[in-house]
Amino acid sequence: MFLYIDPGTGSILISVIAGVLLSLKDFFIDLYFKIISLFIKREYKGTYDFTNELVFFSEGKKYWNVFKPILEHLENMNVKFIFLSADSNDPGLLFNSKKSSSHYIGNMNQAIRILNKLKATMCVTTTPQLDIFEWKYSKNVKHYCYIFHSPIDIHSYKKFAFDYFDSILCTSDYQLKNLRQLEINRNSKKKILMKTGCTYYDLSSSKNLNFKNDCILIAPTWGDRSFFKNSGEILIQSLINYGHKIIYRPHPQSWISDLEILNQIISKFENNPLFSIDKAIDNSISLSKSKAMITDISSGIIYDVAFLYKLPVIAVDFEWDDGGYESSSLDVSASTNYLLKDYGKLIIVEELKHINQFIEEVLNVEITKDIVDKHIFNFKNSGKLASEQILSIFNKL
Repeated sequence: MFLYIDPGTGSILISVIAGVLLSLKDFFIDLYFKIISLFIKREYKGTYDFTNELVFFSEGKKYWNVFKPILEHLENMNVKFIFLSADSNDPGLLFNSKKSSSHYIGNMNQAIRILNKLKATMCVTTTPQLDIFEWKYSKNVKHYCYIFHSPIDIHSYKKFAFDYFDSILCTSDYQLKNLRQLEINRNSKKKILMKTGCTYYDLSSSKNLNFKNDCILIAPTWGDRSFFKNSGEILIQSLINYGHKIIYRPHPQSWISDLEILNQIISKFENNPLFSIDKAIDNSISLSKSKAMITDISSGIIYDVAFLYKLPVIAVDFEWDDGGYESSSLDVSASTNYLLKDYGKLIIVEELKHINQFIEEVLNVEITKDIVDKHIFNFKNSGKLASEQILSIFNKL
């Protein structure tokens, strides 16, 4: 004899059981984080209920230079805000006052769990891909705002990195126009796009270390998105043949992902008096010794080198698989290409054998205020504007 359950009742039972299991899962995960919080100095506050508050979230200390100019201006305007970080060493956690407070909410995995249940009026962050994978759009947050932590265009970001934000503080017209184009292509919601700038430039200045700038700096990115993996040795040998002094500064990740190639380069050139390798964390000494830089078209350092150190840049373009990136959804070139037309040179791998010719060309180019203003909003003066833009959005929610 078999117990018969009609399809409708069976569906209800399955939904009930699934609901109970999910509730038990949430209970045990919350319990886990509460236990973990016993070993963390800062108080655990469950879902972090900051109803009606302005909240900033940072992944860690390397983004503090983006948030600092904004938060300092909010502090000067006597605006209350909350700063959350997934890094216990984040300098922002020391940024406390009568109007603001900061909280370490555990490592990134723990932080995502808390952010998914965040209660706040507005959340401002430098972390992309909201509502794509683990990080969900909390139903208890009215507005999510993204701040770019770099002037590079959106091409090199993973697909759908910005689709579910309500507003974005852009660094250039290129970002703004390409974000609008993605909205059209995907028929997605229209976001508030602000002409802001790159806030960390407010804190930056080129360091005059009084070195003789007579070197060519080679500073590629790493892995398959770099020309250097297959053509680096050719470039170095060509520069040496022309008598150039070279500083090779590998990307930090190259010491892990490209170690075999690095060892080959070092083995072949380390005894050449024209060749040196820079392993320092700070890049200012190498930049101060250089008269030009060679890197990849995808490198994020191009803007800093051009705007802060005023070094001309030669960027190498090459084909790479952009299937998982926004580049594959856009028909226009990334903004770096346009910057290099005004201040620098874009070449292909096959032209590396003529590198001396291109060096001579770029050394005669001077970066001007008009060029800077063309490629970035509010250079060295965007922190105050960003704080006002954020507050303007917040006050209307």
